[in-house]
Amino acid sequence: MTALILPFFEDRAMADKLQSPGLQKFQDNGAKRAIPRELLEQLTADKFTGQLVIRNPFDEFVDWQIYLGNGKIHFANSAVGNGKRLNYMLGKLFQHSHLQLPTGLESDYNYICDLWKRKYFSFQQTRSVLTQFTQEALVQALSLPKTEYKLEPNNKLRHLFLNLNLEQAVGPIEKKVDYWWELRSEINSPFQRPLVQDMRKLRGVLTKANFQTTEEFWKVFQQNLENLHCLYDIASATKLSTLQLAIAMRNLIKAGDITMLPYQEIAIDNRPLVVTVDENQVHQHIVEYTLEKSGYRVNTITDPFKALASLQGQNPDLILINADMEKMDGYQLASLCRKSPQLKQVPIVLMVENDNLVHNIRAKMSGVNDNLSKPFLPQDLLLKVKTNLREMAAV
Repeated sequence: MTALILPFFEDRAMADKLQSPGLQKFQDNGAKRAIPRELLEQLTADKFTGQLVIRNPFDEFVDWQIYLGNGKIHFANSAVGNGKRLNYMLGKLFQHSHLQLPTGLESDYNYICDLWKRKYFSFQQTRSVLTQFTQEALVQALSLPKTEYKLEPNNKLRHLFLNLNLEQAVGPIEKKVDYWWELRSEINSPFQRPLVQDMRKLRGVLTKANFQTTEEFWKVFQQNLENLHCLYDIASATKLSTLQLAIAMRNLIKAGDITMLPYQEIAIDNRPLVVTVDENQVHQHIVEYTLEKSGYRVNTITDPFKALASLQGQNPDLILINADMEKMDGYQLASLCRKSPQLKQVPIVLMVENDNLVHNIRAKMSGVNDNLSKPFLPQDLLLKVKTNLREMAAV
């Protein structure tokens, strides 16, 4: 792959100074505002010990953390998305390693220290890894304009590998700080998620920039984009750097062909999912309100003909079906669910008006687990759902 030619911008420091009449006097408590570069220079000169937290002014979900001791830099990282940076950085450093990278973790620093304890890294290798982690985070923090920060005195790391002065830490990354400064109007951080309007146009730009866009590369690249992965994730998957991606996408972002979405941790909703199939919107409203209030996720389907395909893609924990629908009766739909490999074990509760012998025979033949008599009270619905989920969990 041909390396991109990166321009050198000489006006970042001057632009920084134009944004602020001077550095505010910072205090130990509360959020103040300062230019990160000037602030770090002041803290190292004053031999500060503790943690500096710098807020990304463009993205409320992203903070950068710098740990200092007696004015020396011990480590720097992000307050969020540690696993994403870890996969990206270790992937760059050890492309041919058999190291199993974690998908999620609370502390990248502790994870790297644990690798040292397990003798995966030597002491010198650990220092090298932590230095590069620190410098990558400093690039992002120091390329920000005047922003909020907080100081947490005496917040120290358990194991100390680094004791870098400011020049040792920042000197080798000055140009990268400048490059990211110039990109800030389009890309707030590598945690942002690109939303691409026209994949073909992006592929054309990458090809023109001499990226080796093989079919295998493009398949991986496009899949990451469609899943709204952040730049760290995309860079990890494609073996590119976040800076290469940012520069390649910049003009399309300016033109509106790519929208950069803010970073936010995607929360996993582990509540049981109940899917209800019913043409009656009154029933749907009662079911949705009752179950959501009681800690369940609820999806509603009003067209029974589209229900089977939708159910197969949702992985429900329980299916609630109205037996009396005009387009398709509930017994027929339940029978179709039982023939589906994805749904054959899912509990099915049928809402019926007449709980009689005929119903019981039809329900048994259709593979229904239980029935709920209409009209029903909210507590009746909850009892049926809880009972059937409990029985399923016990199997």
